[in-house]
Amino acid sequence: MPARDPQACLFTVTTERFVPGTLVMLDTFLEHHPRFGGDIVIVHDGLPEALRRALAESFGRVRFEPVSDELRERLERLAALPVFRNRLPNFYFLEAFRLGGYRKMLYCDSDLLFRAPVGELFDSEEVLLCCRDRVSLRAGEGIGGSREGAPALVETFNGGFLIIDGQLRGGHCYADLLAMLSPETWLDAGSPHTDQLLLNRYFAGRQTLVSSTYNYLLGSARAIRAREGLDAESAKVLHFNLRIKPWMTDAMLHWLQGDPAREPQPAFKLWYDAYVRCLARGHVRSAWRRHKGIGDRHAGDGRGPL
Repeated sequence: MPARDPQACLFTVTTERFVPGTLVMLDTFLEHHPRFGGDIVIVHDGLPEALRRALAESFGRVRFEPVSDELRERLERLAALPVFRNRLPNFYFLEAFRLGGYRKMLYCDSDLLFRAPVGELFDSEEVLLCCRDRVSLRAGEGIGGSREGAPALVETFNGGFLIIDGQLRGGHCYADLLAMLSPETWLDAGSPHTDQLLLNRYFAGRQTLVSSTYNYLLGSARAIRAREGLDAESAKVLHFNLRIKPWMTDAMLHWLQGDPAREPQPAFKLWYDAYVRCLARGHVRSAWRRHKGIGDRHAGDGRGPL
């Protein structure tokens, strides 16, 4: 990654329940990219001010973006479908395609854990870099066929880790994606996907698949080993795309009480170790800001020294 590239951006979405994951994702990214000079943009829908301040004080160069009225209006139309009732926040990532002004943007889900640098991807000339999803990892399968005979999508990708070129953001791209946010898009889709069906339909043929080392889906570890010969321990980025996240202590308590369905994966230990390091670094940064008297100066707009 070019040193201090102001035209690079790290973009994520968080909710109050996912803030611990966001902390670890951002902290481990910066741990492995200490010279990153771009913005950190966090989209939210009413995240409490105290949590926004904590994130801003922890990482300095943070800009918070609320969910746009246009996206909110479109999502209201989907709310009528039962499958979307609890999944509307999955579509907040679309705001990444609204923001212009960046040469390259790395979109990350908040349940990622960086274990090595990925800066080489920022130098790619491809318009969209991504990794296979669960369906694509199973060779020969596709998604998105319908009773009308529409062809199934192949070489499909997971939306949790994307390198997005500037030409795909802003203007018509964002408008096109919003226009697809209607119940008709999923009518007879023949797919369990929600937000990923939208991405895979719109960008079909424009995506460039890279190794799962950049987006190791722990929920598909067996398929990744079979297709790419890659183990989780060797991956650069782990994706906890599991029903139970490492920071969900209520679920962990159920496991301690004897519920085998809540047993944590071995990779959870890696996340816990990173969380402890994150808290220690955050304590040092906060102490430094208090010493310099700048702790509150940047809390409102999220802009401060990295």
